[in-house]
Amino acid sequence: MVYLLAADIGGTKTLLQLTTKEGELIHKQRFECCLYESFEHLLAAFLAEIEGAYPIAVASLAVAGPVEGDSAKVTNLPWVIVRTELEHRFSIETVVLCNDFEAVGYGIAELDEQDYSTLQVGEPDAGPRAVIGAGTGLGQAYMIEHAHGWKVYPTEGGHTDFAPQDSTQTRLLEHLLKRFEHVSYERLVSGEGIVTIYNFLRDYRQMEENPDCRLAMMKENAAKVISDYARDGDSLSYEAMMLFFALYGAQAGNLALTVMPKNGLYIAGGIVTKNLDLLEQSLFLEALLAKGRMRHLLERLPIRVVLDPDAGLKGAHLLARKAMYN
Repeated sequence: MVYLLAADIGGTKTLLQLTTKEGELIHKQRFECCLYESFEHLLAAFLAEIEGAYPIAVASLAVAGPVEGDSAKVTNLPWVIVRTELEHRFSIETVVLCNDFEAVGYGIAELDEQDYSTLQVGEPDAGPRAVIGAGTGLGQAYMIEHAHGWKVYPTEGGHTDFAPQDSTQTRLLEHLLKRFEHVSYERLVSGEGIVTIYNFLRDYRQMEENPDCRLAMMKENAAKVISDYARDGDSLSYEAMMLFFALYGAQAGNLALTVMPKNGLYIAGGIVTKNLDLLEQSLFLEALLAKGRMRHLLERLPIRVVLDPDAGLKGAHLLARKAMYN
């Protein structure tokens, strides 16, 4: 029997699944990355949970960071993953490394209509696709259709320069330039970015802070706390989420102008799937479209939210199947 391992390795969590080559699920598990000093330790823990011998023919690892040759560095963790070391230590025949949004791009082709929510119907046409997604970081990729399906090209576009669009955003940039040599969109369009925006608005606008919210932020995931309090009517948290989604939309529009994804612009990542109601209340779509003379082009694009949190894992599994037959 031949077995495949797929992994979606992020800055906060890692999803792992072991299947047969036909796709029968053997074991699937979510891990909190902060509990492990390396991916090797995490993988060892996953395999230790499985009873019996399951020789792995192909392991496809989608990594939230750039892949260079035989290694990948997780951008928001001190993890370096080396293909040959994994093959040797775990007796895996072939390890495939790819960027996490390369896997998301392939996963999109595996999804059904119920796995999406439509923000703008647009005028679908032949051409490329693009995907952007905020979580611990900000991932981006574009997809070109070929004779045998879609080919995905990952990018590091989330690290492009943040461009403020009004006086508040200009003050935000000035505030961050005191802390960082380079201010990218990922500094703001990410989980940590939500917290940064919240703290900035509290200080810049001198908005009253709910002490219960601050206490919860110290004990739990701060970005999640802010989004929960925003949903419950806390004004500071709500303003932070509205600004966050406006910045998210602006960068999604930048990606759309760069790629012109006539076949669809996809919004992925855990923050959107967990806060779709707040996105729909925000100026996300307006910020995406607000590109002056190019607005009419963006209004023609189909824009969809990816609802399936396992899109990256499905893409990694697809790449594992492809590698097995190559």
